[in-house]
Amino acid sequence: MVHHRIDKELGDFANKNLSTAKNAVFSVATILLVLIGAAQNGHSVNATAESPNADSVFYRINASIQSMQNQFWNKNLAWLRKRKKKLARLKCYLAVDETHDSYTGRLHKKPLKELTAEQRTTRQYIHKYQPKAGDTGSFKYLVFALVYGNKKRVLRIKAIRRKESYWLFVAQTLKELYQEVKFESALLDRGFYVAELVHQLQQNKTPFLIRAQLCDTMKKIYGIYQRWMMYKYQLADWLPTTLVLGKDWRNRQWGFIANLEVKQLEELRYLYSKRWNIENVFKATDGIQLRVATSNHKTRMFAVCLSFLMYNAWQAKNNRPTLLDYVKHLFEEFLKQIFRICSYRHRLKLNLPLWGFIQN
Repeated sequence: MVHHRIDKELGDFANKNLSTAKNAVFSVATILLVLIGAAQNGHSVNATAESPNADSVFYRINASIQSMQNQFWNKNLAWLRKRKKKLARLKCYLAVDETHDSYTGRLHKKPLKELTAEQRTTRQYIHKYQPKAGDTGSFKYLVFALVYGNKKRVLRIKAIRRKESYWLFVAQTLKELYQEVKFESALLDRGFYVAELVHQLQQNKTPFLIRAQLCDTMKKIYGIYQRWMMYKYQLADWLPTTLVLGKDWRNRQWGFIANLEVKQLEELRYLYSKRWNIENVFKATDGIQLRVATSNHKTRMFAVCLSFLMYNAWQAKNNRPTLLDYVKHLFEEFLKQIFRICSYRHRLKLNLPLWGFIQN
């Protein structure tokens, strides 16, 4: 069997976010075993980590949300700069979307003054939206992904607090990315149909395509016909922009706001379909993300970043296997390395069926 090398970016990220200080028994190797055991069995860390327990495992994740976000961002900026000439030869698109991580724990519904500082911080990151039945809320992340050729790469992640306005952050990030790679367009869904964002993108001269929210007033004024039409649309007194309305061959109604030049307006519908690449990224990473039951926003962020790092490492391979096979190889390499360096492995009490496999 050909063993896949553990991607350097994964190692760098883990080293910077896990303390290397040892106590009497446990080290980074042990923590990785607990994380891998949870992922392999589809369990939460709480269910897998009998000794050490989940608290002692994640006590060692000592990085802040901001530092993890910055490390992820800076690593991908370096990647873009290294491959600038290669990317210039490809048609690139930038997809932006939000993803939610299910939360099934308890919510702190008391008045803010009755909560501890930790509880107040936790509540800031738990949103009311419930992605799945049985959820009590969710953690929300803003994700920027580059689509280049037949590959995709997550470039930036931001943990979103409740009621946080992040339109300027989106515009600024797209501006910085456009300086690194001249993408054809930034693709955004109806959740980003916001006047402030459109105005900022226009000021920054960033190419964009945003799906418009079709309201009854808009339909009454303009009408939506089989023939695609372009209008100068006034979102606000100070914001003239281009609105494109039409129907596809299935008679579905579409509306877009864009600053792109196309030969035929129908091309915008085809271009927008590339935004589904980011939905495919979310679907893939959801299957390999560590299932943590904690409400600690830093732990959640670490698990999300780790899944996107694995996805990026997999996408970087030219003759890549399936994502599941790649992650299995990755875990196998982790475990074999840990087996070699972990001199006190006989003292570990972990629910880890793969341990016997590695010993043989």
